[in-house]
Amino acid sequence: MNKKEQYFEQVYNQSKDRIYRLCLGFMGNQSDADDLFQEIIIKIWNNLDKFREESNINTWVYRIATNTALHSININSRLKNRLSVVEVEDLRGETIDDNSIYSKDNISHLHQAIATLKDIDKIIASLLLDNCSYLEISEITGISTSNVGVRINRIKKKLTKKINNHGR
Repeated sequence: MNKKEQYFEQVYNQSKDRIYRLCLGFMGNQSDADDLFQEIIIKIWNNLDKFREESNINTWVYRIATNTALHSININSRLKNRLSVVEVEDLRGETIDDNSIYSKDNISHLHQAIATLKDIDKIIASLLLDNCSYLEISEITGISTSNVGVRINRIKKKLTKKINNHGR
């Protein structure tokens, strides 16, 4: 295995779960999320030699992921002439305790709600779910740290309302 392959494997293992959750948040269903995930991974591989280590590798990966997701949504919306939210399928067979508040059903509702947000809010919500700091979210999105905090509060209110209305 050459140096690029080793580095890619390390980056992939470190980022794959975060990227996939971002894909689910953008696409709203497993099939489209799988396609987007694959496209993002290919872009990371193709551009890995261009990474100049001027920023954190996770920030760089997330920028590729969000730009690819936004591009994919723009193409899909042009083809469909509108964005539609599709029911989220089960999460890739990940093991989640059925008694947990993080059950597959609850997570599916969350991803459905995230998929209805504006693009920038989808990115912020996905990053927040991945426990990124406000500073990291700021660096990835290009939004000031204080504005990130304001947006997160608004996003939480929107998501809470959407999820609570879904249960009725």
